Amino acid sequence: MVGIQGISFKGKKVLIRVDFNVPITDHGVVIDDRRIRSSLPTIQKVIADGGIAILLAHLGRPKHGYEARYSLRRLLPVLSNLLQQPIVFAPDCIGSVVKERIDGLEPGSILLLENVRFHASETLEDRGFAQALAEWGEVYINEAFGTIHRNHVSTTLLPTYFKERYAGYLLQQEIAAIDKLFSKEQSPVVAIMGGNKLVDKAKPIQGLMRYVDHILIGGGLILPFYYAKQSPSAHTDSEAEGIASRLFDALIRHGHCQLWLPTDVQALPEMDEQLTPSTLSLADLPYDSYVVDIGPVTQARFAALIRQAKTILWAGPIGVFEWDQCALGTVSIAQAIAQATAHGAYSIVGGGDTAAAIKQAGYVNQVSYISTGGGALLAYIAADRKLSSLEALKQ
Repeated sequence: MVGIQGISFKGKKVLIRVDFNVPITDHGVVIDDRRIRSSLPTIQKVIADGGIAILLAHLGRPKHGYEARYSLRRLLPVLSNLLQQPIVFAPDCIGSVVKERIDGLEPGSILLLENVRFHASETLEDRGFAQALAEWGEVYINEAFGTIHRNHVSTTLLPTYFKERYAGYLLQQEIAAIDKLFSKEQSPVVAIMGGNKLVDKAKPIQGLMRYVDHILIGGGLILPFYYAKQSPSAHTDSEAEGIASRLFDALIRHGHCQLWLPTDVQALPEMDEQLTPSTLSLADLPYDSYVVDIGPVTQARFAALIRQAKTILWAGPIGVFEWDQCALGTVSIAQAIAQATAHGAYSIVGGGDTAAAIKQAGYVNQVSYISTGGGALLAYIAADRKLSSLEALKQ
């Protein structure tokens, strides 16, 4: 794929697929505008060159056409404030109303189109929809890293209608950051994998086995891996356990990679924030317990492995970090990553919950890179760096 460096957009209408899928309250307050801010350099280059920036984006997952809570109109104040100029808004992303807005724009203007997902065609590989969107520009730029794993019209089909199609600054930056995990130039490489569901992390974990030296398991992934080593029990998640068993088999084929499970955990009899968790070894854990964090012995062991690493990936919370009494594991992991980074390691943190976790722990400015798309990051790894949206950018 080709970047926008050295390209002039003077006098051109540029359709930019951005990722403005940000958390927003019912009162219109954007809780985290990092995805919007990350797209600004590309938008600013287009308008500084004397081009017209036409922004195509989505917000949420609307199911029945227009829904006011998912309207991108709600983002206008934030976007206008960040760019320090008025933003023109079109109440649709196709049709005559969009043409009217574009016809009235001067070079250096910015037009925000309404949520592309208000049209069901966005997810249906609809060529007619792609053609309708392609009418608005002479150039296409993909700046929506958080959506590169979605085979949607605006990311995989639309680019093919443009002779000039490029990767924006953010997309290039994200790919370059993740690719450092695969270079093997800085080893040992450690991946910390957490989150709620093993089914979401299985393919990325298997993909990482070829490149990393250590995989540390936390969060909701702990018990499936542990039970996969034990006798089957009616209390286990058989699907997740089966996935874990297959991953253990795959691990044998990649002898250089070690997978580390906690030896002790913080557990609760029920998910109640008012309760105090108990420290238990996994061997002594009752089947009906809830694992809410890694234990102190595991914290020390994982931290030691991380501090020795030269390249680090953290994808998925280690515990229920939102509860103070269950956040010690997250803090210990974040602190170890920060310490390793200070001593020259390269560290990348997945987006979403992981970014929120390291921010809460107080180390958000002490890692090398925080991705804007955790799901996209893992999908890119799972697909061995071959995604349809990226292939579509090749000229």
